[in-house]
Amino acid sequence: MEALINIHLQHIDEAVVRSVLEHWPKKSNRLAELLIHSYGMPHEATQTMLIWYYNSPWKKTILHRDGAYHNMPHSHVDILEQTIDAKVSPEVCSEIMKFDGSIMINRTRGEMTAYCESERANTFILNLAHDIALGRKTAREARKVLMQSEDLFRNVWPNPYREALQFEATIQADDPDRITAEPG
Repeated sequence: MEALINIHLQHIDEAVVRSVLEHWPKKSNRLAELLIHSYGMPHEATQTMLIWYYNSPWKKTILHRDGAYHNMPHSHVDILEQTIDAKVSPEVCSEIMKFDGSIMINRTRGEMTAYCESERANTFILNLAHDIALGRKTAREARKVLMQSEDLFRNVWPNPYREALQFEATIQADDPDRITAEPG
């Protein structure tokens, strides 16, 4: 399905993107350049965001001009949203939400989104959320790893949790909102 969708998506003209970025803060502008280098021109651009679809491993990437201030594990501004397919049970949703408020779960769409300062940070917290979903870690344990790992966001040493998703970008779970049979 992903390959089919990519064929139909059109990238925004570079001149349009450059004119939008002229008015962005330095940090957002720098991250925009990195994302453009990695994924090409975005599929959508507004004065406040750039959007890419199906830029593997991500289902969607949204870079915001302005972000939300966040203090965990250090003071920073969340400007990058990245979404994966993830069907998560309601019980697990609450545990993931206890872990980090920068993770949003849309059970109806079967998506999980990380909203942080960089791709590495998003990858790291999604890997921890996946551990919670599988029961490998509690929210408290994952939060402790995150709080003790500020260096993992900036350090040059390799770390698999920061470098790539450690799972296929689909977490399956039974969804009580899904109708499995026609009502009797």
